[in-house]
Amino acid sequence: MAKRRIVLIGYRGTGKSSIGKSLSAKTGQSHIDTDQLIEDATGKKIPEIFRDEGEEGFREIEQHVIARIPSGAGIISTGGGAILRSENVRMLRMNSYMVFLTSRPEVIARRITGTNRPSLTGISPEKEIEIVLNERLSAYRSASDFVIDTSSTSSKQAASLILDKISRGMSNLQKRKTLFSMVTDTPIPTREIAHLKKISGYNDFFLYGILGYPAMQSKSPVIYNHLFADFGMPAHYTWFEFKNPAAFLASLPGTGVRGLSVTHPHKETIIPHLDEVKHDAENIGAVNTVLILDDQKFGFNTDWKGIYRPLEGTEGDIAVVLGAGGAAAAAVYAVSMRGYRPVILNRSPDRAKALSRKSGAEIGTLDQISKFSPDLVINATPVGMGSDPHIPIPASALKPEMKVFDLVYTPRDTPLLQAALQAGCSVIPGTEMFIHQLAEQFKILTGIDTPIIRLREMLS
Repeated sequence: MAKRRIVLIGYRGTGKSSIGKSLSAKTGQSHIDTDQLIEDATGKKIPEIFRDEGEEGFREIEQHVIARIPSGAGIISTGGGAILRSENVRMLRMNSYMVFLTSRPEVIARRITGTNRPSLTGISPEKEIEIVLNERLSAYRSASDFVIDTSSTSSKQAASLILDKISRGMSNLQKRKTLFSMVTDTPIPTREIAHLKKISGYNDFFLYGILGYPAMQSKSPVIYNHLFADFGMPAHYTWFEFKNPAAFLASLPGTGVRGLSVTHPHKETIIPHLDEVKHDAENIGAVNTVLILDDQKFGFNTDWKGIYRPLEGTEGDIAVVLGAGGAAAAAVYAVSMRGYRPVILNRSPDRAKALSRKSGAEIGTLDQISKFSPDLVINATPVGMGSDPHIPIPASALKPEMKVFDLVYTPRDTPLLQAALQAGCSVIPGTEMFIHQLAEQFKILTGIDTPIIRLREMLS
């Protein structure tokens, strides 16, 4: 029996309490029900707390109760909304298997009919289940390690399914070793090859990685592995440098790969191979984050938020975006959300036209930047990355009243930013985009909010 805790999450009526008791009986481990702890701590029933304190007051009490749960092995049944607070997810994930219990809406409705639990919306139970389940689904997926459908199982059967899944591990060892052999044939660092060989015989942890071609320039592995250690998560993040994203995704079932960061040139070509793409990623036409749960692949775009958040407080009319790839599409979306009028400048008019058709932005070539007199310039090309000494536009086009945001983050002080500073422009380094998109990505892949200050510390 695993030494980690087993934490049950999911909507009410999916059997968390009864399955928790069955798991306790089967394993001999103690069972903790967070709703029962709340009632014991307050001397009130849950409906009374909702009536007196409201949902927000209840969530505060719930968080304090979860904070006092011992970190040792045991079985924990949570309230249906516990995962809505990232801090709860952080505490529950520590040294735990997170199990998402799900049931068909009509089954949930039948199970909760006649209970005294308070309505969360004031509408009919059937409609409330549909609405709240839809609102919480992404949070449940992000916070869980695997899913058990309890629609047609008894609590004992569901408990057996959970224990069987845990006993078999997070992967098929042979499939994981095959994946590792593919990875070690790519130009990853020698120390990473040694580490993958060391852990190739273990299947009690999940894998994550950066998928791109090339991918070795990414700093994500170091940061993710530090965060996994910070939050007590049994996981490892590595580099997946593969040319064909479809073939790579097809190789993943059984390997225990739980999530991917996606970089150039796969952000657009990976979309047809995903099971579901979130609306913002669909609108942008690019995916940089893939959550994998029970072999289902869900696509997201966090790049636009990595651009949107550092622009808080900026003002202006025209934002010129340099480039027309996936990062440029995210930039166009982000500046539009900030109220700018986007203009796409690219070396290839055809690519710019394709992005313009989706966004409605004006287009031009890179040497036409002065024609548009932009307030904001965003470099979404790879020009200036690594040892490349070039800048994507003429230095003479940079004016003191401009703000320049370079999405390239290696090096931090890119040639474009250096030229912008010399011209008197204010600048935003690509590390800001990297930090904010990674924080959003980490939450999607784990359910945990990462302090921005912690990410800055790791990049400094």
